[in-house]
Formats: sequence, structure tokens, C-alpha cells
Amino acid sequence: MAHSSERNLAKTRFQIEDLQKRISVLVATREDLERQIRKLNDSVPEDEVDANAQKEGYVAYGSYAKSVIARKENLRRTLGDIGAQSGQLADELKVALDALDSFERIKARRLAAKAERAMARKSA
Repeated sequence: MAHSSERNLAKTRFQIEDLQKRISVLVATREDLERQIRKLNDSVPEDEVDANAQKEGYVAYGSYAKSVIARKENLRRTLGDIGAQSGQLADELKVALDALDSFERIKARRLAAKAERAMARKSA
């Protein structure tokens, strides 16, 4: 029985570490996407541009701006997906942490009961 609870503890700890790693990857990805959007906003601050638009110093600014705007939209959509994934992983992490807490409390109760039995045997 104790061996089974040790396995559950180890499995849950591994699951928590995995979820934490996945969340940190999503956070890093989100930060990178936000940085990319800021750079694209510096390049093309508009959210709509006529394909034939002209801007001094640019050749074919309109088509360039349209491609940048499309890229920003894709990045924003990806950010939304990452937000949803982060929320789901956060929920899974909470469940895993609650399970770990439960397993650790059970283990502590078992150890306390074992210590009480040992003390009872010594005093008897």
C-alpha cells in the first residue's frame, strides 16, 4: 500500500513539473509574440491599408503593409490560442497540486499512525 502511494506521489510530482515546464514555454512564446507584434506595429502602425497606398521612402508600401497587417492578425490569433492553452494548463496544474497535497497528507497520517504504534509498543 505504501509503495502504491509513493508511486502516486512520484507520478503527481512528475506531472506537476511537466505542467510547469509547458506553462513556462507558453509564457516565453507569448512574450516573443508580443515582441514581434510591437516590432510590426513600429513598422506599420495601421490596422488597414489600401493595397495601392504610397508612403515616402517605400516602394509598394500598400502590399507590404497589408502583409504586415495580416501577420499581426495571425500573431494575435496565436496569442488568443496561447491564452486558452495557458488557462487549461493552469487548471490542470491546480488539480495536480491538490492531488499532491492530498497524497502528502495521507502519507503524513500514515507516518504519524506508525509512530504512535511504535510508541505504544515501547510503552507496553
